[in-house]
Amino acid sequence: MTFAHMSGAGNCFLVADARLHPVQLLAEDILQAVNDHQRSDQRAIEGVLLLKSCSRDTIIADFFNPDGSHGMMCGNGARCIVRFACDHGLDERENITLYLNSMMFRCRVANNNTVTVEFPPPQEITHFPIGTLPGVTIDTWYVNVGSDHVVIGGPLDAHRPEVQILRHHPSFPRGVNVNMVDSNGMLHIATFERGVEAVTGACGTGALSSAVVEWMKHPHITSYRVLPPSERLLEITLTVDSNQITRMMLTGDAVYDNI
Repeated sequence: MTFAHMSGAGNCFLVADARLHPVQLLAEDILQAVNDHQRSDQRAIEGVLLLKSCSRDTIIADFFNPDGSHGMMCGNGARCIVRFACDHGLDERENITLYLNSMMFRCRVANNNTVTVEFPPPQEITHFPIGTLPGVTIDTWYVNVGSDHVVIGGPLDAHRPEVQILRHHPSFPRGVNVNMVDSNGMLHIATFERGVEAVTGACGTGALSSAVVEWMKHPHITSYRVLPPSERLLEITLTVDSNQITRMMLTGDAVYDNI
């Protein structure tokens, strides 16, 4: 397969057209692809996306973490595979159906290569006030938006001991991504990602989870501007009905990296 380098809001991926390669790749194949296609700018590859099917308005794709793990949702990766499919046979740009790791999402592409992905409501939101999560001494929220996240306040420092404690906390048996957030009108966020084991340039589902927590604290606000370490803006809009989130929109860039 021929791999392209892409990024969504600074989240770096390998993307390939796998339609002529129907065999399911194993974890070791993903690790080999990441090894063989390192970026010349030395930035880490934070996921691998494979286009499996592309019809007039429907995309089927797989996402893998760089360690070969599979099954989670990746918001920035979703935008990149939609943009890639538009360049490899997809006709529709306004009403796209994406199946990523068997989960369905509605998407649309703007003329400036900005992609919007519509998410269903969070599957779970749990608040752990100080003293209620064993071994954790800070206020913590857990949010599942198709990927497992915890959200804590700043500073945006991955060396804080709380980050590793939460990343591997027994209360979250699948492991979690850890989002550190400073809010001052804009959400400044750094996400320590499961499967990457480092802070990534951006994280779409982390941005969504952080916005959900902000809404829980300030329910009169439903639109958010999110600035990840890459400094490439993400925008999130929550639709709320009867004090419940009914859908979430994630918008940001999806570009090819010519490296």
